[in-house]
Amino acid sequence: MKQLELGIGGMTCASCSSRVERALGKLPGVEHATVNLATERASVEYDAHAITPEAILAAVTDAGYIPLTDDYEVGIGGMTCASCSSRIERALNNLPGVIEASVNLATERAMVRYLPASLEPGDIARAIEDAGYEPRPLGDGGLGDEADEDREAAARRASLKALRRDVWIATLLTLPVLIFSMGATFFTSIEHGLTALAPAPVWDWAEAILTTVVLFGPGRRFFRPGWIAYRHLAPDMNSLVMTGTGAAWLFSFVVLLFPGLFPPEARNLYFDSAAVIITVILYGKFLEEIAKGRTSAAIKKLVGLQAKTARVLRDGREEEIPVSRVKPGDLIVVRPGERLPVDGEVREGESYVDESMLTGEPAPAAKRPGDKVVGGTVNQHGVLKVAATQVGKQTVLAQIIRLVERAQGSKLPIQGLADRVVRVFTPVVIAIALISFFAWLAFGPPPAITLALVSAVAVLVVACPCAMGLATPAAIMVGSGRAAELGVLYRKGEALEALSHVDTIVFDKTGTLTQGHPRLTDLDPVEGTGQGSEAYAQALRFAAAVEAGSEHPLARAIVQAANADAQTIPEVSAFQAIPGYGVQAEVEGHRVLLGADRFMHRENIDIAALQERALGLSHEGKTPIYLAVDGKVRAVLAVADALKAESAAVIATLKEKGLHVAMITGDNRRTAEAIARRAGIDEVQAEILPDGKAAAVIALQKQGRKVAFVGDGINDAPALAQAEVGIAVGTGTDIAIEAADVTLTRDDLAGVVTALSVAQRTMSTIRGNLFWAFFYNILLIPLATGIFYPFFGWHLNPMVAGLAMGFSSVFVLTNSLRLRRLRASALIPAARVAADSPAPDVLVQPAH
Repeated sequence: MKQLELGIGGMTCASCSSRVERALGKLPGVEHATVNLATERASVEYDAHAITPEAILAAVTDAGYIPLTDDYEVGIGGMTCASCSSRIERALNNLPGVIEASVNLATERAMVRYLPASLEPGDIARAIEDAGYEPRPLGDGGLGDEADEDREAAARRASLKALRRDVWIATLLTLPVLIFSMGATFFTSIEHGLTALAPAPVWDWAEAILTTVVLFGPGRRFFRPGWIAYRHLAPDMNSLVMTGTGAAWLFSFVVLLFPGLFPPEARNLYFDSAAVIITVILYGKFLEEIAKGRTSAAIKKLVGLQAKTARVLRDGREEEIPVSRVKPGDLIVVRPGERLPVDGEVREGESYVDESMLTGEPAPAAKRPGDKVVGGTVNQHGVLKVAATQVGKQTVLAQIIRLVERAQGSKLPIQGLADRVVRVFTPVVIAIALISFFAWLAFGPPPAITLALVSAVAVLVVACPCAMGLATPAAIMVGSGRAAELGVLYRKGEALEALSHVDTIVFDKTGTLTQGHPRLTDLDPVEGTGQGSEAYAQALRFAAAVEAGSEHPLARAIVQAANADAQTIPEVSAFQAIPGYGVQAEVEGHRVLLGADRFMHRENIDIAALQERALGLSHEGKTPIYLAVDGKVRAVLAVADALKAESAAVIATLKEKGLHVAMITGDNRRTAEAIARRAGIDEVQAEILPDGKAAAVIALQKQGRKVAFVGDGINDAPALAQAEVGIAVGTGTDIAIEAADVTLTRDDLAGVVTALSVAQRTMSTIRGNLFWAFFYNILLIPLATGIFYPFFGWHLNPMVAGLAMGFSSVFVLTNSLRLRRLRASALIPAARVAADSPAPDVLVQPAH
């Protein structure tokens, strides 16, 4: 039985606490539950084998209340392999009050979701210490905090410096050991020289002393954690290295001290093996640390975009302060060449700002008073005075960094196999080594102890859980980081795997495939002809009047046209918007309706007089809108939204990749089909109301399709959530990063191809890494046991085994680093021209 203390929000009276208590008490496995309204806490006694903390929290949520949880991220020092991260993960998940804990070997961080009522961050840090590792608390800034990055970078530099020093010491001490033990084998002059200087026992003792210094000097980094792991009954890579080299060193010392215990042919010394193994593994770890540092290059670049200080106007004077002290509302002075420290709004000055880090556009954007600016972008010319609106973790750049770090720290479903293997890997390797030792000791050729010891040490040293632990997180780190540089943000790592499996891409139309800036192209009244007629002017005035209060893009197009035509827009009353149909209002005593043909049909208004003209407009790819006054149709208006230049090329590229492409829109069918023809899309679902887009996605899923939905992240939220992967197209500063699994920070559909290609390449790299990690161990462990020795004479020297073990994880890391070479420009063939459909002519050009 376990005890769980749980904070609960939303309770207001005794009946609330009673309802929560009943809901908890009904759960199978809950022995006793009490809820205290005054403290807003629940105390639950439950059977850990019958129910999980997640199920208890779900019961509170289902009852209509809020279980209070928190997230805590902490750095961890001292991890060397997947067994280490697995052990810490188990220790954290066993803490009462921990809902979920995930430890990432590549980032050397743990992410813990816990119940603040049951434990504190200090308890989490102590659990990491008790497991034998070093907790490295991060600052209050949380994810993406620059101080955290500086601290971690300093810790990594110190660790790398110490490792480099140990590699040099071990190398300088191991070289004489190799000369003393094996020099005579290659050069007879070395044997004569050593014999002339001193008798053989002296050189044997020299080997012993130098090897001892190597093992317990530079090699202490394996022995100490290896022994702690044994004490916790959870041996890891350090335990394997310690056991293998320790056995070779101990056997050699026993031979040296008590040679009479062994027959003459078995009096072999293995000091050279022990020293070389430690040295080559240290060198492999050194290369691994360098490669691991490179995997986080994207985060370092993003953090480097943050300004460290801001020049704030206080009491009429400029004061330079750390960015962390800037508050919303502060007026910041930004000079030419400086980075904007926070998100804000220009109050004074005009300039051009380089926003390429966010939008990908090389041309700087003009900024005037009232314009929004984003922290991390660069002011190029004039002096700007900016009022801070978003600071700290709320800035766009901080959110991007947080998103990338979340993705990099995620565990993908594909990693589950590696995690299950790692849990039993080291004990199984130790068992294989023991079996090999005793099997050769019993049945091996004389001297049996020689082959038995060499086989056991080779097995212990060659086995490498590191490669299995790094296979997935290293590729995720590099892939998601490179994607961020290319303008693609994954809200969670799982989106990488899900996106690599999709077979259908569904696009929204307005603002996604099209530019999202429609213009009024036609207005045909029932009576009167041409732009100057009275019927035309009245129709435009009435249409603009009912649309004046709407934020819909089509409404803005009509209002802009009326303003440009110098029309006076009258006041309206009784305004009503009917989603998916249109709008209606009272204008100058007349009941005016404006909307799609289905709106007219719903209101029983005859549109026969204009239906043929509307049909022609639809075939031209324009959206016809009917205007009715006092129950009679008066005019048909046409609004067109030009296809984005890259849409056709993107659709063609997706088709070449074997994906099925569809479009879902609320527009009428003829207009939708005209746009689809230009874009190259075969399947069109038109006249879909906003709440029907998710249902359309469900219909595709019922056909067995894996769907990715591409939309603007706001109006399409239900469909984005329903699809296997939701892709939100951002527009520079307006990044709806919580609206979808994947967010494109640039208003460019080529990002869809980039996101898909990065996902596919990353998953391919992960599969290659895992194959190598498993294949390496499956191939070399049997070879190390000596199983092929009786048949082919093949055997693995322990020193070669150490070299192979050291370079296996380096291979996984360098294979992952190849993802840094991904280029967005190569994802869409350069020869592919943009959509050949010209933007429709604008009837009235709005005034600038």
